[in-house]
Amino acid sequence: MRKKYDDFTQLKIKDMSKTISDMTFTYLNPETGEPTVVPPNHYEKILDEITEKYMSDVTSWQMLAIMFNQLSSLRKENPDYFYKALVCMDLNVNVKDLRIADQVAILHTNDFITNKISNEKKDFHFLSKDIVDVFVETKNNPNLLAEAIRDSNEIKHRENKEYERYER
Repeated sequence: MRKKYDDFTQLKIKDMSKTISDMTFTYLNPETGEPTVVPPNHYEKILDEITEKYMSDVTSWQMLAIMFNQLSSLRKENPDYFYKALVCMDLNVNVKDLRIADQVAILHTNDFITNKISNEKKDFHFLSKDIVDVFVETKNNPNLLAEAIRDSNEIKHRENKEYERYER
């Protein structure tokens, strides 16, 4: 059984861009109730980007995924050591130089964290509230997101021009 995807992958970039633009158009913005208009040339520029640049972006996100997976498995393996290590890292306490007061403080702080996790469950955040707030506010701020996208597009445009200059 053939799927739309199978046909899509056989298209040329210009036709792919038109198809994506048409698919995007069918999405009705929940706030305005209007179709989403994105011109095909927007997608054409993205699909025509140089692969090496794209691969470096993918590699950076893969590195983040690797770090995330390692930290997640360390936390699952032994949450106490994980949180104690985070406390030491955050407070710049060298584990090799722990004094008795430091050891007691780390144990007490770990107990505090464990109780806080069990009380707050999914609402628990190891990061301070202001850091979590910045993440949530940024994620939900369309003006800030638009500014970041504009900046990113500008950087990509400059990089493409430089790359094209070197290619000649």
